[in-house]
Amino acid sequence: MGLNPTVCNRYVDDKDGNQKLQNLVQKQKNSMRNSLALHRLHAPKTQQRSKFGVVPPWVIVMYNSVFFNNCVHHPNEKKKEVDKFCIDCLQSFCSHCLPSHAFHKHIKIRRYIYSDVINRQDLCELFNCSGIQTYLTNKAKVLFLKQRTQSHQQQSSSRDYKCSICGKTLQDNTSLYCSIACKVLNIYRDEEIFVGLPLTKKQRLRQTRKGVPLRSPMF
Repeated sequence: MGLNPTVCNRYVDDKDGNQKLQNLVQKQKNSMRNSLALHRLHAPKTQQRSKFGVVPPWVIVMYNSVFFNNCVHHPNEKKKEVDKFCIDCLQSFCSHCLPSHAFHKHIKIRRYIYSDVINRQDLCELFNCSGIQTYLTNKAKVLFLKQRTQSHQQQSSSRDYKCSICGKTLQDNTSLYCSIACKVLNIYRDEEIFVGLPLTKKQRLRQTRKGVPLRSPMF
């Protein structure tokens, strides 16, 4: 969504036009960010850097996107499931929408144990995947996009390797995170960047504050 050229010209001709135009652009950016259901896209002061720099904003948008629903633009077509994400447009789309994104960078989303996963090789070209647990499906190495659910868990013991963020069991000691989401959370730490992401018990305890004690009435 762009700015109206007439509005831009009016601000440029005005005495304080540049400042007003900057304020208008900033207001539009904030509105777009809220419409994408994001909290914060800026990098915190204490962030960790990878060879690809900070976490790209599109990773956050991709997490908050819904996949494998029917495409609203092609309701009557076959194979209309939304299973791709455009990095340039910051939106999910189906195979019938592909011509509109022909020259854009996009990622294929796959399904594994009823969860959204991404081919590791596809993502490594755009994001530092080191430390994320890799899983094998159809002879392809994939990464979980979101935190693994309890249904993915096997019986664990104290000797098992666990995700440093959510505590889910890992398959080996070379991995630190069970998913892309957990790695991003480790980088941003206390930043609220994911919508509706369940907190671990350790995180809940860290965020609780002592309130006013409630006493039962005395009769």
